[in-house]
Amino acid sequence: MQAWDPGQYLRFEDHRLRPAVELVHRIPPIEVWEGWDLGCGTGNVTRILAGRFPEAHLTGLDSSEAMIDEASSVEGIDWVAGDVADWDPGHAIDLIFSNAALHWLDDHDSLLPRLMGFLRPGGVLAVQMPRNFGEPSHQLLYETARDPRWADRTAHLAGWDPVDEPSAYSDRLSGVSSSIDLWETRYH
Repeated sequence: MQAWDPGQYLRFEDHRLRPAVELVHRIPPIEVWEGWDLGCGTGNVTRILAGRFPEAHLTGLDSSEAMIDEASSVEGIDWVAGDVADWDPGHAIDLIFSNAALHWLDDHDSLLPRLMGFLRPGGVLAVQMPRNFGEPSHQLLYETARDPRWADRTAHLAGWDPVDEPSAYSDRLSGVSSSIDLWETRYH
């Protein structure tokens, strides 16, 4: 499992927040009594969610104890250390939010419909996953990872591309959702 450093993560907070803030603002106007932020990191996005849905009981979940420790300074939100892959709220909820976390998990064919199954009727699954693995920056990293000087430690990372085309997600969700709002943004 990857170790996360909250200080290093927050060094690029402005850039990391842009897609999350856009996603928060694109959530349709619904009543949220209970919501979860899966892969909440340091809690900065969960705090934005709390501002958007002030009546909601929000819980942030992250696999990194260090990130949960950092997030716990944000009051009024429950913080839980756990694995998104095994997460089950135990009952239907109103909102599942995940910013830049689900791309770390395999098998989106079953993951996304499973998450949809945890929503009450009218609930919202709001997900942002980076699809920048084909960009020149990542291609240079993959080239370096394949270099014989590093390959014994990094070759397994070369060519990693965990996020499909948007149409694949539309296909996955069309049978389990009455409405899909799907878009792709390239940030420069």
